[in-house]
Amino acid sequence: MEQIMAMMQQHQGMAQAGGNLPQPDTAETVQISSFCLLKMLRHGRAGVPFEVMGLMLGDWVDEYTVKVMDVFAMPQRGTSMSVEAVDEGYQIEMMDMLKPTGRGEVVVGWYHSHPGWDVWLSSVDQATQESFEKLNARCVAVVVDPILSVKGKVVIDAFRLIPKQVMALDLPMRQTTSVVGHLKKPTIRQRMHGLGKMYYSMPVSFRKNELEEKMLRNFDRLEWVRGLRMGSFEDADTLATKRIKAMLPLLDAYAEEVKVDEAAETEEQAAVRRAGKVDARRDLLATSHSLMGDTIARCMGTMLSTVVF
Repeated sequence: MEQIMAMMQQHQGMAQAGGNLPQPDTAETVQISSFCLLKMLRHGRAGVPFEVMGLMLGDWVDEYTVKVMDVFAMPQRGTSMSVEAVDEGYQIEMMDMLKPTGRGEVVVGWYHSHPGWDVWLSSVDQATQESFEKLNARCVAVVVDPILSVKGKVVIDAFRLIPKQVMALDLPMRQTTSVVGHLKKPTIRQRMHGLGKMYYSMPVSFRKNELEEKMLRNFDRLEWVRGLRMGSFEDADTLATKRIKAMLPLLDAYAEEVKVDEAAETEEQAAVRRAGKVDARRDLLATSHSLMGDTIARCMGTMLSTVVF
């Protein structure tokens, strides 16, 4: 109480002198990778009509930039209006589990979805954000609306709690910056749920490097996306068995062709004999190459999964 009174006296003195108290800078930008945005939207749509949440991994580049490199879904139970909070012990355990995977990023915050009712922080969300800020004061809470997000427009926002000292003095929060591109007018629903009083909004930007651009261009290719899917081992065994059975008659047919070729026969006679018939050698090579390729890809995927996870 004495500290608050001292700050109020200091504020009055500075106001009389024509100065202003230093306010928390709301111009810190949250840079989100394009793949992170896709993963958040996909996770949010999968949970409709319930809320979902996850962790954001990245780095604090400088005093003005928070970079989000990857996101991971968390097995939290959510309702249609809220999602349960995460205890601090789980957060610490999660960070310890990420170290052996070789990921150099740290937890820079968390995200959750609001399916259909705009982006803001409820009282439960504020409690969750407070637990994150206990680990690091720069942690960010990102809210995305997978229902209102349509093609060409993503309804997303990043928030951070207002320091309790500023809340105790009832000082107005600066929600605009000198950068024209970052000017954003809050909605009425956001103000009704405490924006500018309990928490403040932060500018969100999306970035992608050259490799990410190439991958995004390939997303519309069916075969490329299908190659990323491992599938089940039962389906792979069934397909391999079917191809092996298909190779047996081709082997017999090719053996007959080899025996015929051993006899005295000109090229013209061989061409006439093969006309209109199945080329056993060509089909055998194609089937064996497909079987070997799928087997090698399956083995490599299993090895990578074993090493990473």
